[in-house]
Amino acid sequence: MNGVFPADLAVYLLFTPIVVYIFFAHRWTGFLPWYYLSVFCLARIIGGILGIHDSNGLPANIIQSVGLTPLILAVDGLVHEGCVVQPRFIYPIDLQADNWWSHRRVYRNPSSSRFLGWSVVIATSTVMIAAVALVITGSLHIFQGHPQSGSYTQWKVGTVLIAVTWGFQMLWSLLSLLPSRGSKGAAGYHGGTALIQGAFVALVFLGVRVIYGIVSVFTQRRDLSPIYGSLAVRVVLMFLPEVFAALTMIVVGIRTRHLRQTT
Repeated sequence: MNGVFPADLAVYLLFTPIVVYIFFAHRWTGFLPWYYLSVFCLARIIGGILGIHDSNGLPANIIQSVGLTPLILAVDGLVHEGCVVQPRFIYPIDLQADNWWSHRRVYRNPSSSRFLGWSVVIATSTVMIAAVALVITGSLHIFQGHPQSGSYTQWKVGTVLIAVTWGFQMLWSLLSLLPSRGSKGAAGYHGGTALIQGAFVALVFLGVRVIYGIVSVFTQRRDLSPIYGSLAVRVVLMFLPEVFAALTMIVVGIRTRHLRQTT
């Protein structure tokens, strides 16, 4: 049996209730990161169950191979939560009031552009969906032993898109941490900064996973394969980077669980 699948199941069964708690603690302001992290944990649990039943089965291994997508989207959402203006509704909402919609909750940067922030989220999500579709379509034919003419190309293009998105998120998180992109007088400045710093640290861990994916796909070495590779490869280059990235987000989420109450 592939030892990674039981480890996935055990770790993410532990993480999931904590992530759900953070999700409700951050509420609407933190919907994106904690929703996607919940999806990632659920995918790992399902993959772990399937892998324990059949460690060589394609469903479990495909889930394990493409599970990086919701984690990158979660990190993108964490940056978004840290620096973008979010709506804040004062209950009960008086819809007849002229400014019922104008209440805002801001953390690090009160002058941040909601349009720019949401544009980054939408663009990142679109690219990642396309990348996953290409990776699954290409790799599925290959692992089934019936590669088509464009299967390797699809797999490589999808993997490159994931790497490009990761690189963009690294740059975006660094730009979001610039002094000019924050206002120290904002009530949630320190909490928002912690969220973005957590996103950057998580991206550093994910970089190991992304680089491994590039090397694995472009070299086609069997010992580096996410399905046929050694246990050491799967643990060091796949399992641990994802666990550390998710754990980083969880720690930051717990630290900032009361942040919305300060703004």
